[in-house]
Amino acid sequence: MPKSSSLRETSNGSALPEIPSRSTSCDEPAAVTDPNESLRYALSRGETQEPLHLLPEEGLPFTRKLPGSSRFNSLSPRGKSREPLIGGTEIMRLAKGKTSKTTRIVVIALICNLYLFVFLRSISAQDAEAHFRRAKKFFEEGSLEGAEREYRLALKLAPQAAQGYNNLGALYFSKKDFKQAVTAFKWAQSLRPKDPEINFNLGLALFQTGDCDEAIPRLEAGVAATGHESDARYLLGTCLFDASQWDQSLHELEIARREKADSPEILFMLVRAYREVGERNKSLENFGQLLRDYPDSPLIHRLLGEAYDNAERPKEAEEEFKRAIEADPKTPQLHFALGYLYWRWKDYDKAEGPLKQELQLTPDSAPCHFYLGDIALRKGEVATAIDHFQEALRLRPSYGEAHLGIGRAYVESGRVNESIQHFQQAVTVLPDRVEPHYWLGKTLIQAGRLPEGTKELEEVERITSNKRTQAAEAFDNQTAAPQKTPRPVRKQELP
Repeated sequence: MPKSSSLRETSNGSALPEIPSRSTSCDEPAAVTDPNESLRYALSRGETQEPLHLLPEEGLPFTRKLPGSSRFNSLSPRGKSREPLIGGTEIMRLAKGKTSKTTRIVVIALICNLYLFVFLRSISAQDAEAHFRRAKKFFEEGSLEGAEREYRLALKLAPQAAQGYNNLGALYFSKKDFKQAVTAFKWAQSLRPKDPEINFNLGLALFQTGDCDEAIPRLEAGVAATGHESDARYLLGTCLFDASQWDQSLHELEIARREKADSPEILFMLVRAYREVGERNKSLENFGQLLRDYPDSPLIHRLLGEAYDNAERPKEAEEEFKRAIEADPKTPQLHFALGYLYWRWKDYDKAEGPLKQELQLTPDSAPCHFYLGDIALRKGEVATAIDHFQEALRLRPSYGEAHLGIGRAYVESGRVNESIQHFQQAVTVLPDRVEPHYWLGKTLIQAGRLPEGTKELEEVERITSNKRTQAAEAFDNQTAAPQKTPRPVRKQELP
């Protein structure tokens, strides 16, 4: 999937805080991959595309004309009273001598100050445009540090230039600093909220950090980005798949396939989505096309690995995931798939290696940090677990499983009040899951808050009872009139 697409700029809105400089102490990924490989699944391999929508910096509205209705407060010299507000037309009349000498002096001084302000803003605009031009030149020459410096200087002078924030986000994206890219794109989007190219860029960066929930509305707005509807539909379909919205995912993926019928990544996702809704024949049909057109694709082995895993055959699944990695070790998510397989089958020592390798390819992977934190917690390495959970939450603040994990780690370290806060966050994000309510209830009781704790444990019983009822009804309905091939049972959904 091309990590890439295109960008455009903006310049309206209020001043935003300066972008923080990246700490020199931040660890760089141990292995740097080709930018076109950095997304979770690469779109149309071999097809060259720009990394993101780059927007032109020309024509920034840095200067303002004085409207005739502009008003200024005329303060009394002694501060006892205020004269009526004076409009722009009245100012010109007063300056021509139709009032007292003192008033004319004050008005002329105001006019001089106004023109000086406009002149200084004009100079600032010229300086900002010069910095933008130099930033663009540095970027095209591959000097990313120089381009970043020039963009920062330009944005200090032109804090409302959305195109500058947008292009700075593209720069961070090319450096695989996806967290900073999200921040820059968000500032651009706040200044031009309906711009489809900026929304597409923001959705793409959010997708890369694993924050699919927040990426979905941005990608929906980014579908209108010129020349990138298929990319936006594919990303949107993938995010909806991760959110377990199977039907909506299929809708977006089928639209994407109409635009790019030969994309192996789209076929890969269609196989998975049709499998989830129980459309076995359509899943096999797409898998057959993928196998026929791309017999050496690592995606083939990944699908086989997932199928073996669902069939409770972990040894065969392991072999297929290893073949996928051997076919293309730099493809994102393959190492994660193998690590998750080991984790799911409780082989935690083996799981660590692939998960750490995935972090070298995608350093902003919140799920990798979550599972490494979970493994560390199971091993009794509480401090290491907390570090991983904190990083997962830094990358994805609404990550419910990470809130649950760090809450458990804080319980282990005796930090009960902090654990309660995170369990409450987990309950908010995962209201229908038993575990957050259970841990919150137990911890509240431990902290002496018996009524609140009892209420949470009652919620555990209610959720459990409802799930039993729903499972029984589903079984009865399926037995009476089966409509579709049953969906394969999954041991645990990926967060």
